[in-house]
Amino acid sequence: MAQAKKKTSEFDPQELLAFLRQDELDYPAGAKKFGEAALPLLAELIEGNDENLSIKAAYLVGYISGTGADEILKGAADRGIAPVRIAAAYGAQKREPKIAEAILQRSLDDNDPSVVKFAMRSASALNMEKNFKSKIDHISKTFLNDSIKADALNLMKKMK
Repeated sequence: MAQAKKKTSEFDPQELLAFLRQDELDYPAGAKKFGEAALPLLAELIEGNDENLSIKAAYLVGYISGTGADEILKGAADRGIAPVRIAAAYGAQKREPKIAEAILQRSLDDNDPSVVKFAMRSASALNMEKNFKSKIDHISKTFLNDSIKADALNLMKKMK
C-alpha cells in the first residue's frame, strides 16, 4: 500500500524561512499559507538577532489573524529594534479596535519618529484618532522631531 501523502496544510519551518528570506514578500499570501501555525517561530524570529528576519516576521504577523498574533504584535510594539516596532504599529491596522488601541497606545509613546509616524497613520486609517487625542496633542507640542510635530498638529486639525 502506498504511503499517504503529506498534508499540504502542515507547517514547514524551512518553507517559512525561505519565504522570509526573499527580497520581496507577498505578506497577505504568506499569512494565508502559513497562518497561526507559524506564530511560535515568527515570535522567535522577532526576538532573534537577525534584524532582516525580525522585521519581516513582524510584518507577517500583522497579516495573520488570531489572539496569538495579537499578543505578538502587542509585545513587538514595546521591544526590539525600531523597524520591528514600526511593523507592530502598521500591523495595528489589521486588528480589531481593542487590540489596535492597545498596540497604538504603546507606539504613540515611542521615542522613535518613524514608529510614532506609523502609529499616527494607523490611528488615522482606523478612524481612531480621537481615542488618542491627548497623546497626539502632546506629540504636536513636545516631540523632538519637527516633521512628526507637524504631522501630529495636522491630525489634531483633522479631528476638530
